[in-house]
Amino acid sequence: MNLIFKGNGQTSADIIKRYLISESVYPNTKTELELFGVHVRTVKGSWFYPEHQHAIYEINWVIEGQQIFTTNGKRHEQNAGDLVLVRPGEFHTSKGGNTEPFTYLCIHFNIDDKLFLPYLTNIDPLFFKASGSLAKKMAPFLERIAKLLGHDTFGLVEKMNMQAVMFEMLGMLVMGLEELEGKRLSERTVALAYQIAEQIEQNLEGGGQLEKSNIEQIAKKMNISVSYCNQLFKKVYQMSPRKYWSFKQLNKAKALLVQKDMTIEMVADQLGYYDISHFSRQFKRWTGLAPSQFRAKHESLY
Repeated sequence: MNLIFKGNGQTSADIIKRYLISESVYPNTKTELELFGVHVRTVKGSWFYPEHQHAIYEINWVIEGQQIFTTNGKRHEQNAGDLVLVRPGEFHTSKGGNTEPFTYLCIHFNIDDKLFLPYLTNIDPLFFKASGSLAKKMAPFLERIAKLLGHDTFGLVEKMNMQAVMFEMLGMLVMGLEELEGKRLSERTVALAYQIAEQIEQNLEGGGQLEKSNIEQIAKKMNISVSYCNQLFKKVYQMSPRKYWSFKQLNKAKALLVQKDMTIEMVADQLGYYDISHFSRQFKRWTGLAPSQFRAKHESLY
């Protein structure tokens, strides 16, 4: 943050040095949180939602009744208070657990993967019973979100309140996941892995492909060896830098494809592919679907 003082040319550091007794400083932070289609819904016991995937996270929490929720072929019987967290790209479907109606809260969201993803890589499945410590920690925040959805209108105050509760809840989720995973990695290891992730994402934003030389440049910039760069990144993210780049590129491709004003040619160009056929082949290798098929399937579900 650059401060401009009028007149004598002094700096913020000059003032602090002159008058400071003690201080506590919060690190500079930029965390992006996006919410999509957050809703509370009461449905018939015959409810069925077809198998699908999306490029965002989902929290599904049963408030009342029973739901059968399946993620990547694993069937979970969800009763009141039970929680499922779906990662981007995971196929999932849901249906009523019996003939009685049930009520559930669904939150679709995106948050900066560099911060959030490491906490979700070692937990499988992401299904938490109401009696467990993590679900108990999150329940008060989920109840507040469900209550906020009862407003007739959503002005600035309501939107800010929703964002605030979401950040509190995600903080509690991370705390609960840390307890489940046990000992945390050292702060230096995590910090270095985040720096590598930032460099990879800058490469992605520039529309480039991730080559071996890019990893070498990242390692050199951070004054570490290429092997150590790969080793510590995998320790934090449970995947290689190249696989992380592919994961991020796939999520970006999916996010762009669901935007109706983006042609497939525009998506390919924004991702740095030299032609649409190259992008289409790569996307099909990742998902089993051509970009046009993915778009059509997404539109039919939503």
